[in-house]
Amino acid sequence: MRAPLPVMTHAQRTARAQAKAEILLKFLGSGEVYTTADIASSLLQIDRSRAAACLKSLEQAGALKSEAHEVRARVTKLFGITPHGLALAGCFDNPHFELGRTNPSWITHRLATQRMRIAAEAAGWTDWTPERAILNQGLKLKKVPDAAATDPAGRRVAVEIERHCKTPKRYSEIIVAYLLEIKAGRYQEVHYVCPTGTEKLIEKSFSRIESVKFNGEVVKLEAKHRARFKFFSFDTWPPVPAKSEAANG
Repeated sequence: MRAPLPVMTHAQRTARAQAKAEILLKFLGSGEVYTTADIASSLLQIDRSRAAACLKSLEQAGALKSEAHEVRARVTKLFGITPHGLALAGCFDNPHFELGRTNPSWITHRLATQRMRIAAEAAGWTDWTPERAILNQGLKLKKVPDAAATDPAGRRVAVEIERHCKTPKRYSEIIVAYLLEIKAGRYQEVHYVCPTGTEKLIEKSFSRIESVKFNGEVVKLEAKHRARFKFFSFDTWPPVPAKSEAANG
């Protein structure tokens, strides 16, 4: 006969629940602000029902608030961190969730960014900083990315979740802004992460831009400039480090 599975004590169950709650609060307090039960499930690596129970428990404790939004013809329930939740997470100065202040048109974008964060951190990326936290730093940036993070090779990367193509004029402006941030040492690369197929369209849009305007002058883009911008689908990001990079890291 097989030995019976070990049963956790009440103290062990309590400690485990507290650990999961701390992970959620740190995630939301870092600048993510709100999330869903599905993403909490991926973050905590537990099934959706248990993740929902964890979120509900934190809501009852005053650490989270929730509200429902219609997103792409489906009702999506968001759980957002309160000032009390920020205090519990030790993230006092970061933004908190305000009921009735969330723009439904941005929800899909924000949740996609969170999914990419979970994938990146599982692959060894560190120091993930969401857009809201970057804005909260009060820096005078030429371009604020959707997030910034450090890859396993130690490069600081600006991450852009791009669901649709922009105009060539706008991409020209973005190229200039990011090249200035790179020159200032803030980033080493910019990664565009897109729905499958869209990354090729955006890469093509970038490749068609031969020059940009800077300080009233026309500057020709060179290979060294283009190499700073990389394009991926949701399924191919984050990239697997090259063997030499992995060995050095």
